[in-house]
Amino acid sequence: MSASEPDASVSIVTFDSADCLRELIASLRAQIGVTFEVHLVDNASRDAEAARRHVEGAPFVDATWNTENVGYGRAHNQNLSRFRGRYVLLLNPDVRFGPDLLARLVAFLDAHLDVAIVGPRIVEGSSRREFPPRRFYPGEGMVALERGFDRREIAWLNGCCLMIRRPVLAALGGFDPDYFLYAEDPDLCLRARRAGHRIGWCPTAEAIHEHQQSQTGSSADERSRRLFRGVSIFWEKHYRPADVRRMMRFQSWSCGLLLATGPALRALAHRWPALEPARIRGRRDICREWMARHTMRPAALTDLPVSIALRQVTLLRHWLVRRRPPLDDY
Repeated sequence: MSASEPDASVSIVTFDSADCLRELIASLRAQIGVTFEVHLVDNASRDAEAARRHVEGAPFVDATWNTENVGYGRAHNQNLSRFRGRYVLLLNPDVRFGPDLLARLVAFLDAHLDVAIVGPRIVEGSSRREFPPRRFYPGEGMVALERGFDRREIAWLNGCCLMIRRPVLAALGGFDPDYFLYAEDPDLCLRARRAGHRIGWCPTAEAIHEHQQSQTGSSADERSRRLFRGVSIFWEKHYRPADVRRMMRFQSWSCGLLLATGPALRALAHRWPALEPARIRGRRDICREWMARHTMRPAALTDLPVSIALRQVTLLRHWLVRRRPPLDDY
């Protein structure tokens, strides 16, 4: 590594992910064409001792061992003042990539000065399902944050592997610490765009995301609740309070209706994973808890927000005409 300013600072946050570290460190050792430094923060993992053994064999990794789990974004933020690279690669431990990943992402940002954040092509899980760039934010199925359905600008990228300009990350204050896990990536991208920056995508670089390796001991319902809790925080931060109340009410009602269909819902989930019963239960439960905290009574059919109902009709019409979903948010 160069003693001068490296091309990139790699930031990794681990939690119960020791089994992933051997391959991740091997992927980093193999990088060519760039200089970089590596900062790792372990969030009080139960397998921290095993993780330490992997890190001890990689002296180029600067490691911090937290005594409590402070959350994904907060752990990345711990090293904000220590990053020296021109760019910062925010990385999950369960990501694998070829020897040119860093070089391709660095070259992309060098060539596109108007872009602040870039990500590679992401394929996820054992099925290697692609996670493409999103052009809509979570919740826009109910309330639009931006106009139109034919958007060209990228809204956000999968946060498992993101490279961002260090001055931009510093100006944004890193990840919003209010998120513990999930939805901090669309939040970061949205704040960057609102600050005048663009989001880019480099499909010639590819990363394989094994997906949720730190949560193998959690049930599907627990994972879904964590996911939707992050999404609900995103709603509260970026939608008007009156709209959030309408969104919570609509989700509570619609999720209850979907769950009542039983076998029909399970059949649909084979084609659309977002309709898996565990994910729908997570949405319903988090919404109901939010409504209880805000002294809102359970949603009835007569309480459905007209504006959201009309948007559903518009989305359905677009779907039928184009024969594909008009939105890509979850």
